[in-house]
Amino acid sequence: MKTKAEPYQKYFVLGVIIAFFGGLVIFGGMWALVIAIACLGVGTLLGLTVGAEMMRRDTEIEMAGLRSQYEAASELAYKLNEELTAMAQRAESAERDLLASAAEKTSLRAQLDVLHGDPA
Repeated sequence: MKTKAEPYQKYFVLGVIIAFFGGLVIFGGMWALVIAIACLGVGTLLGLTVGAEMMRRDTEIEMAGLRSQYEAASELAYKLNEELTAMAQRAESAERDLLASAAEKTSLRAQLDVLHGDPA
């Protein structure tokens, strides 16, 4: 959740920063200001480095999870494709059997009609 800072909050933070660095100059001299700025720079670089490493690790963990899900999905798709192929073959076989049964029934019906003397 991102909230917008009010103008008085921005000026308050700016005032605190000015007071901090002003206090460093007044009480610690110019070298304290230089050291504080150097420490801020080093801290920023360290934070960026550590943040980048943590982001890389998180990305690596997420990618490993996604790879395992992809492999599972691929395996499932392969099994479903095999089942679909097997079902299609069974359906074709059943259709051939049905057509053969229908042809046999028609032939037997014709023979029965001939035996009963009904010329159809």
